[in-house]
Amino acid sequence: MKQRKEQRWAFNQMAEWLSKNFGEKPIKQEIIDERDISWPLEEKPVRIFLIKYRLKSGLEGIGFTGPTTWSFVGFKERMALTPEEWVYCYVGWFIQFFFIHAQSATNIENKKKAEQFIQDLISRKIIEANFYRLCHIFQLEEDLIYYAIEVIKKGEQFYLVGTKDNYIFYRKDFPPMQLPPLFYFLGKTFNPFMKM
Repeated sequence: MKQRKEQRWAFNQMAEWLSKNFGEKPIKQEIIDERDISWPLEEKPVRIFLIKYRLKSGLEGIGFTGPTTWSFVGFKERMALTPEEWVYCYVGWFIQFFFIHAQSATNIENKKKAEQFIQDLISRKIIEANFYRLCHIFQLEEDLIYYAIEVIKKGEQFYLVGTKDNYIFYRKDFPPMQLPPLFYFLGKTFNPFMKM
């Protein structure tokens, strides 16, 4: 009984969010995953729901509800992500969204730091000098800056995502990289599936 009530609540939350943001409620909703996870700024696990939906206009997506409600729109590869990858992306989105206003350094200062980081990677022959594109900078704390940089490594295109001391190369065709790459990295770094 409790589970059905929680599921009805989740459907209602998603429908309200879609109605507010797209002017229509979904004609179809289906819960594709529900579980308790760790959530930023929460002391106890929270119940989350991933909801596949379709609007009358034809728009389809996979939304998230629980501690907050949101949906990435216009993401064509949505079925290529596992439920765990979706959760990582939503957690990372929330971290960025919530903490974006806490940034203290200017964009100019952070871009200089990013350029120094990139030049260091080039000088150590970790990435190729002929192409790179700074996609995103996110400062979480005074000296904790995250980067998403499109690079070429050994002739192949990747996203380098992380800090100057802790970064990972993700292939550009890795489905979570179709969303802003920092979402996945931040969510995975936070690790919402750890036991509290």
